[in-house]
Amino acid sequence: MKPGPGSSLSNSGQEIFDALRDDIVFGRLNPRERLVEADLVQRFDSHRAAVREALAALEQAGLVDRQRNKGAAVLDLKPERVEQLYAVRMLLETTAAGTMPLPLDPVALETLVSIQQDHQQAVADNDLRRIFDHNNRFHRTLYTQSGNPVLVELIEQCATRALTVRFHPYMDRSFLERVCADHWAMIDACRLCDRARLIALVRDHLPLAKNRYLDTYDELLVQGGVFAPQA
Repeated sequence: MKPGPGSSLSNSGQEIFDALRDDIVFGRLNPRERLVEADLVQRFDSHRAAVREALAALEQAGLVDRQRNKGAAVLDLKPERVEQLYAVRMLLETTAAGTMPLPLDPVALETLVSIQQDHQQAVADNDLRRIFDHNNRFHRTLYTQSGNPVLVELIEQCATRALTVRFHPYMDRSFLERVCADHWAMIDACRLCDRARLIALVRDHLPLAKNRYLDTYDELLVQGGVFAPQA
């Protein structure tokens, strides 16, 4: 996942962006953890300009918080913000499910099946990078069938802002297997022209990671050594 269409990041900036995004998404960096420019320059054997453009792109993607005279830190998605974000995601994604033509075009169905087979294999191999990529491909391909590129773009923007939430439970095999089962059920609903079932699956599927994130929010901050009670 790139910062966005038409990204103007340099090669070095893109490399740093990708690495830090993965660290945040896969929990190697915790909420509120500081991202010190000098440390990043040394880590990536790069220069401050590339580090700064990567941090700016991460801020734009909703993964990093930058404050004047305070530097950058991994964005702390507080529970209230998570609930607000997921309320919008629910509206957008159920709208896509409710407006795409059913049954889906046979080529689109075949593509979804192929992607989900790859996703299932990635889960079996416990390959987080491939799980991440194939999960994104599945949802992008599904919602593209709505035929509304503006809706798809908004769904992607909100999904990017929720990355730390969406992939928080990735170390839980039962969670990943539930995700795969839901994807196969969505494919069946699309094949059988069962719109009510498809919308219900989206409604049930979307909050899975959110609920896990909220249940362990305080624990995440403690693990990162950055827990501080909020006033």
